Amino acid sequence: MSEINKPEFLFLTQEDVIEAGALDMHAALDDVELTYKLFASGQVDQPHKPVFRFDNPETGEKQQYLAVSMPVYVGGSVNRIGHKWAAESMANAKRGDMPMGIDIILLHNLDRAIPDAIMEAGLITAMRTSAVAGVGARTLANPDSNVAGLIGAGVIGRTMIMSLSAAMPKLEEIRLFDLNRKRAEDLAKEFEGKIKIRVVDSVQEAFQGADIITTQTTSRKAFVKDEWIPKGSYYAHMSFAEADDAAFVNTDRLVVDNWETLKTWEFFPATQLKMAGKLKDEDVTDIGKILLGEEPGRTSRDQRILFANLGMGCLDITIAERIYNNAKAKGLGQKIALWEKPLWI
Repeated sequence: MSEINKPEFLFLTQEDVIEAGALDMHAALDDVELTYKLFASGQVDQPHKPVFRFDNPETGEKQQYLAVSMPVYVGGSVNRIGHKWAAESMANAKRGDMPMGIDIILLHNLDRAIPDAIMEAGLITAMRTSAVAGVGARTLANPDSNVAGLIGAGVIGRTMIMSLSAAMPKLEEIRLFDLNRKRAEDLAKEFEGKIKIRVVDSVQEAFQGADIITTQTTSRKAFVKDEWIPKGSYYAHMSFAEADDAAFVNTDRLVVDNWETLKTWEFFPATQLKMAGKLKDEDVTDIGKILLGEEPGRTSRDQRILFANLGMGCLDITIAERIYNNAKAKGLGQKIALWEKPLWI
């Protein structure tokens, strides 16, 4: 078999992905904004992603395991079809021996019908997740926002600090709360000399007077009360059960990443409120429409804006395409063949 027809793909470990630029938050912010615009302009083909949730069969604990399939085509300058497989295990989080989320991305080659690359994608997910909040902040927060309140000091808490610091140049202080105070203190130390981070004792203390608030936790039930959300704030709601129903109903603007998909997820608070007749489709705006100028963003300093999202695979594919191109240029990764000689043609 000639070399040109050898079915090889590039396998990238987490270490390769890092060297190829996975931790470049400025690039991730630009990737996310570009992809939102492509999606809103009809240049992304992204089916509603199925979410598989499983209880722990031994303890009976609900929704302890999750798996999500995300096939996506991103057009425009990206022009890539790919697939992300995302999995989460609360057992990993409790043991502390592995990341809670373990993800893989495949970038497909249409002409040869094989992968161009398969890569570890946990870091891509972490960077993309917080870049989403950062793009939301620079689009929807008051431009002079200088205080942020963050809930959750895990992996996404770390990338959230990176994202908000990159997206909001006037940010001066971050108030950080986590149920595990030591984890919050350790995270704060990582950013000493870069931005002021003050570990606080409660959600309310983190939120009081903040211009930007974010929640990035593994909570399976709401813990943010509507009355704690400051006037004029931008709130990035990063998981599926963090704010109470009143926060969704009473916000001045409810912005999401993709309302058509979120409406298919019965566990999502805004979806439940729509089913109950407490929210209407016209109450919800996709952020891509705002980025394209088709819908208004913030219209007054005093508006409370809630940006809720559960992630879109197209964002991951765009970032993965950048990582793949950088990896090729740097000679990173391992080439793996699907076979030496095919049994049947």
